[in-house]
Amino acid sequence: MKKNKGITLVALVVTIVVLLILAGASINLVLGDNGIIAKAKEAQRKSAEASQNDLIGMNELAQQLEEKINGSTGSGSGNGGAGGKTEPETVPYLPSDDFHYDTSTSVDTGLVIKDVNGNEYVWVVVPRTTAVYKTTGLGKTTFTDADYTSIENDLKEYTKTYRGSTSFITDTWYADDKNEGWLSETEYKTLKNSMLKSVYENGGFYVGRYEAGIRTNRTSIEAQVNGKYPVPTTAPVTKADAYPYTYVTRTQAQNLASNVNSGTKTSSLMFGVQWDLVLAFMHNKGNIADSTLTSNSTTIGNYKNNLWTIKNANAKYSTDYGRTFTACPNPFKKDADSKILLTTGADSSFSVQNIYDIAGNVYEWTLEKTDRGSLPCAQRGGDFYDTGSGSPAAKRNNFYTFSTDYSIGFRVTLW
Repeated sequence: MKKNKGITLVALVVTIVVLLILAGASINLVLGDNGIIAKAKEAQRKSAEASQNDLIGMNELAQQLEEKINGSTGSGSGNGGAGGKTEPETVPYLPSDDFHYDTSTSVDTGLVIKDVNGNEYVWVVVPRTTAVYKTTGLGKTTFTDADYTSIENDLKEYTKTYRGSTSFITDTWYADDKNEGWLSETEYKTLKNSMLKSVYENGGFYVGRYEAGIRTNRTSIEAQVNGKYPVPTTAPVTKADAYPYTYVTRTQAQNLASNVNSGTKTSSLMFGVQWDLVLAFMHNKGNIADSTLTSNSTTIGNYKNNLWTIKNANAKYSTDYGRTFTACPNPFKKDADSKILLTTGADSSFSVQNIYDIAGNVYEWTLEKTDRGSLPCAQRGGDFYDTGSGSPAAKRNNFYTFSTDYSIGFRVTLW
């Protein structure tokens, strides 16, 4: 009789184990953190960023060539524009590898970057020209206190249209004994100087594309501890369709803004001159009339007299000052002078240069100081409760260090 030949049980088990090991290695090779798919996604991201850098670089080169050929030293409109001697626009930096460019946007229309958590920021161009830096000049590489003062004064002159009659409001430190975590006078000065230096050297800064948001709407402020308001623990987001982060004091807003993901850069509330630079950017690059920003912003903001129509099915609205929100119908037509608070980025009609709600919806804290004694805190931009002519984008209000409200939020800036 012939003996039957076959595989032993041990051999079978060994074979299965080997196959499992090979399968595991293959899966890890494809799906692991350093796998083929992950590397492909990373390559795609870097390729998109490289494309954006190439595009910006080509625009910069074209500008330089045009100036050489035409013997031009640059031209521009409004608030200093880009007239006078010009240095090339600096390619907007990425704060870190956590951020990437949105390559569907551009510097001229509002370049958007996004971090790994989906928070979005827009590059605000500040022209590097002698028309802007009339006193300071261009090409400075070392900075003294006098230089910082000169840069600030040049920028204030460049944006004077948006200061109006509010010259009594300045980016100056003031005391706060009602909140935990307010900046010391030295810290305030250091923060402001770092902003001025960055804007001067880099030709701009980033601002939140949206008002600071929160995933669960706030209806009150935290209770005081030992007579002071604490720092809130819920981090803000800079995303569309979030609830406005309200019921925060100015100091609480600064603490929240300073602790978001900013890579190797600094995050903060805007100084007053930065807010004005945003408006100048909207005018110069977005061709928005100055009167729309300084006198009547009804058409670009959520005000009670703006009879808007929203087609964003993800947006929500509140008619009880933010206590409750309801999903917007699609479309949602406002047909009366009603007071409606909206979630962030509710409609593109509230966007200029990819920056949403700089006018209307909620006021936003800045780091300015007023001359009103007990009302030193400044807020900007108007709210849903007012009209576009009563509280345009350039509007400033004065409040206490302990003021908090359903109509006051904030916005994050990076530099």
